Amino acid sequence: MSINSNNESMNKSENQTKVKCPVCGTEFKIGEHERQVQNATVIGKDSGLGTLYLNVEKRGEALREAGIDTSKYFSIDLPTGGQQMMKMNEDGVAVPVGSDDPIIQAIVGKGTVPNRNLFRRWIMSQVFHGLQYKYGGFTTWLKYHRYKYQWDMIVEEMRVQSKLAGRDGENYIARNRWFNKELCIKMAEDYIRQMRDDAKSRPQHKCKGVPYVRFSNANVFLTDIEKKIVEPIQRLYYRIRGANDAHELYIAVRDFNLNMHSGNGHYRQCREWVDAYKGMGAYATMQNLLRFHNCTFPKNNEFYESYKGIDSLTLLDIAAEKYKHGEGWRLFGLMKQTIEENGINIDGKMEEWRKEKEAKNLRR
Repeated sequence: MSINSNNESMNKSENQTKVKCPVCGTEFKIGEHERQVQNATVIGKDSGLGTLYLNVEKRGEALREAGIDTSKYFSIDLPTGGQQMMKMNEDGVAVPVGSDDPIIQAIVGKGTVPNRNLFRRWIMSQVFHGLQYKYGGFTTWLKYHRYKYQWDMIVEEMRVQSKLAGRDGENYIARNRWFNKELCIKMAEDYIRQMRDDAKSRPQHKCKGVPYVRFSNANVFLTDIEKKIVEPIQRLYYRIRGANDAHELYIAVRDFNLNMHSGNGHYRQCREWVDAYKGMGAYATMQNLLRFHNCTFPKNNEFYESYKGIDSLTLLDIAAEKYKHGEGWRLFGLMKQTIEENGINIDGKMEEWRKEKEAKNLRR
């Protein structure tokens, strides 16, 4: 939790500072000299900044936003001023929420509200780095990661999705929208096509008049390219196609990756993967911009014009659903429009994150 200088305001008469948590959005008032916590639980280590007056209603909203069931929780106004968070116990009796409450303990233990709707800010950071790449922009930045990056990335993504499936449906659906079985099939087909062309284009040699090529540290006759090079990896490709669930898909993609030949560094990244990467990157970035950076959905586009009165996050999901089939680049365009219309300073954000990281490292 850090003080956002843009939201900082001092009231000299009350001697308090207003702080907004960048993780859950909860606002605090911090006294200059006091240290005792009132109507709140300290999140993480003592900041040393003084008394924390937590708006209970806002905390409840933040918890609901984080996906935590707060149906039994509510707040009351105290006669002496301030608020108290309450909950209904098993007997239906209203009792104060203390520091030993499971939800509060979860917050204290992790230092933040465990927000599963916060789409991995590192993705937003990666996108910003790509946009600022001075040698050609985002697409060039992505190509710089080379061919194998896409396979290492998709294997890890399928591993995570295999864990999420059946446990966190909302998060699974959002991630599977871009990185899914169909994309894995396209990537495998693209690899086989490039591998076949690569093998056939290698310099030819002859053994007793029979032409052969050197491929993956072995001599292969031209007539054996399909049998010895293509067919073994093609059998693994059929396992990807035949995967029945997220776990089977992860195992199939992992094994395909492990059995690719090592000399593929010059291969082109799969076009469908590049589009999916842009789509997921744009979606995660816009989620964070809309939720935590006071941004709104951009105007002058078909979604804003067609769905008057719909909130920004819902518009984002509508756009993501429409563009999920090979048009992630269009959502990427909406993301750039969002950044521009909301006046987001990319360099400023990256510098802010750098300082946060340095501060975090110093606390360790």
